[in-house]
Amino acid sequence: MPIYRIRPATAEDVEFLTDVVVEVTRAQGRLPDGFDERQWRTEFSHWTLEQVRSASPDETTSVVEVAGERAGRLRITRAAGGMELNGIQLLPRFQRRGIGTALIEDLKAQAATAGGCLDLGVEKDNPDARRLYERLGFRHAGETDQEHRLRWGD
Repeated sequence: MPIYRIRPATAEDVEFLTDVVVEVTRAQGRLPDGFDERQWRTEFSHWTLEQVRSASPDETTSVVEVAGERAGRLRITRAAGGMELNGIQLLPRFQRRGIGTALIEDLKAQAATAGGCLDLGVEKDNPDARRLYERLGFRHAGETDQEHRLRWGD
């Protein structure tokens, strides 16, 4: 039996998804100086609602549930030749329980079945996430000013 369940996010999940990103980033000590939480929440909520309402089969925003409780957020883009993990966040109380690893391993299996790779970007100020991805077989594929680009497969 899987330790988690993924379901499509709905408009009713937007506030939760926003809370997840803020809570996780705060717990990591990565909120920038002068962070305007109210403005950020407003903008992120609008953007997330657009994502949820678009219902694109190639770009999905999902809720991760554990034992029937909302535990996190997952965004995936599927394209010819692979998938991109656009965002994965688990509330701190669900971290370090193997859930993130299981999610990523399942995504790798989906990418392999589709004959492609799994790409992602990890913020340069998030070394813990980068170590996790590298432990799971991701390799450096480039970078931007803010992110390391990593790839599994190919």
